[in-house]
Amino acid sequence: MMIKIHNYGKIPAKKNRMRVYGKRMIKDKTTRTFEAMLKARAIEIMNAIGHPIITGPVKLHLDVTFGDRRRRDLQNLFGSVCDSLNGVVYDDDHQIMKLSGSKVYKRGEWEYTITIITLKHNEGTPWPADNT
Repeated sequence: MMIKIHNYGKIPAKKNRMRVYGKRMIKDKTTRTFEAMLKARAIEIMNAIGHPIITGPVKLHLDVTFGDRRRRDLQNLFGSVCDSLNGVVYDDDHQIMKLSGSKVYKRGEWEYTITIITLKHNEGTPWPADNT
């Protein structure tokens, strides 16, 4: 099974987005807003295709288009995306066995596509099963 989520806008980098208030760690408003929006979009897509939450291993691929030429680290975007899809597309992001991404630059265009592909249980583990 393959699930695609395409959207326009920026993905906030999760790096340095947590704030400490007393003894609590809190996500900033930009990250919370993005995660709520992506979660709602994922729920809409999962309901439209009538697919239950994935319980096995998955591959996640992220294609990002940046609207300016500023240098950005692609890996910093995965945290917000993976956390947003917890409990909606898959049970938990620990199920992600393969992670990949790509980025391109197009002036003024901000968009991203998230592709989630279910894997067979033996596909997700690159090492042999322990038979002991």
